[in-house]
Amino acid sequence: MSNTSLLADLRRLIDSTGPFVTVAIPTPSELEDAQHRFEIRWKNVRRELEATQWDADDRSEFDAFVARLPHDGGASLVVMRAADGTTIAEFLDEPIREMVVVESVLPRLALVIEGRQRVISHLVVEADRAGADLHAFDGGRVVETGQIEGDTEHIHRGAPGGWSQRRFQQRAENTWERNADDVAAQIVEMVEQHRSEMVFIAGDVRAQNMVLESLPERERHMTSLIEAGSPEGIADEVVRMLSDHVARGVRDLVERLKQRVGTGTASTDVDDVLACLAEGRVDHLLVVDDGTDGPITTERHGATPAGARLVDAAIAAALRTDTDISVIPRVAALEGPIAALYRW
Repeated sequence: MSNTSLLADLRRLIDSTGPFVTVAIPTPSELEDAQHRFEIRWKNVRRELEATQWDADDRSEFDAFVARLPHDGGASLVVMRAADGTTIAEFLDEPIREMVVVESVLPRLALVIEGRQRVISHLVVEADRAGADLHAFDGGRVVETGQIEGDTEHIHRGAPGGWSQRRFQQRAENTWERNADDVAAQIVEMVEQHRSEMVFIAGDVRAQNMVLESLPERERHMTSLIEAGSPEGIADEVVRMLSDHVARGVRDLVERLKQRVGTGTASTDVDDVLACLAEGRVDHLLVVDDGTDGPITTERHGATPAGARLVDAAIAAALRTDTDISVIPRVAALEGPIAALYRW
């Protein structure tokens, strides 16, 4: 799935007037003294900013911006600010290894892009034979809840005995099927509305399978059944499956790169990738960012002056040409920090 529309705000940021400052700090909210820890970390950030060219007014505006943010929005916080005041703040679901405060020609966009590619829009359904509770998630955030309360007449298939038993059981089956159809219709609607990539169904085993059977083929293929019964177990299983989904996507992308290198439709050569980015030929940019300060570009690349980190310059060029971008771990297939699949 293309991620260019999800990165439009990052293009507006890089088109702002630099230089830029990037700040990344851990923000664990489960600790009792989380607020106090956040304040201490921000004071440390403030001291490091005093060593940059950002003046007192800039730093005060930065302080005011951060003070308005919730401090429990995620495991980490990344804030990128341009010299003209354009600012983007992003909470990440994953913790960062260490605090980052850096002033540079371009912001360190890979931090945010990697966080966003791990945010998978999904739907969690807890079904029983009378209906279901549905929760749409954008990553770890609930964006909509829904509830289906189906017909409960003859919902329990018992054994009343005598001539009515078969008819009673058939009416119970019909009721369950109607309820499953209603749940399936709601799933389709919420998947469409939130562009969900995955659906998870937990709850009564029979109800799970009946809902699955009622789904259209497209939604059925994106649906997994969850065996766990407790809320904690369901959450753990969803997180595991989402992580597996992201990992499979990265593996598939790297495999495509390996298959196409040497055919002229992909490259791991840094100079070739940069040249193709300038020509708008790159369909998908792959980036490895180890967080270090180099390598640094020695010449201008498009609208980016010399002196930018190579990965940041490549990402900026990709953003300006509506190119998909994926941040990946270091793999043997890559010669350097960037690679690309070409459009032609």
